[in-house]
Amino acid sequence: MEKEGYGYVVLSVGEVAGVVPYTSFSARSHLFEENPQLLRNFQKAIQKGLDYVHNHSNSEIAEIIKDQFPDTSFELLEDSIKRYRENDTWPKSTTFTEESFNHLQDIMIDYGELTEKVDFNQLIVQFS
Repeated sequence: MEKEGYGYVVLSVGEVAGVVPYTSFSARSHLFEENPQLLRNFQKAIQKGLDYVHNHSNSEIAEIIKDQFPDTSFELLEDSIKRYRENDTWPKSTTFTEESFNHLQDIMIDYGELTEKVDFNQLIVQFS
């Protein structure tokens, strides 16, 4: 819309919302006990993707993802990636902080998707 002159970006949601942890996976507790390496490998794969976007150019990232966006020009992909980078959208680590988890829950409560907060330590498992 912006490229075609129909609108413009006033603010990025990322700039306004702050740090919101949104990449996650869930598993039943028995999986943590029976196959913790599978979960660690999944976490490592997500971290590898984060490391990639932090260590490669907008053009290199656009080249990797272009097939996922067949109706989007390469230039627009690069511009979008640039905007994500400028807004510090991609976290450096897969670690959820308790503060960011509570912020996410506040958003969910505000929009009626959650009725009460869940204790961080009951729900979040961190890998070292």
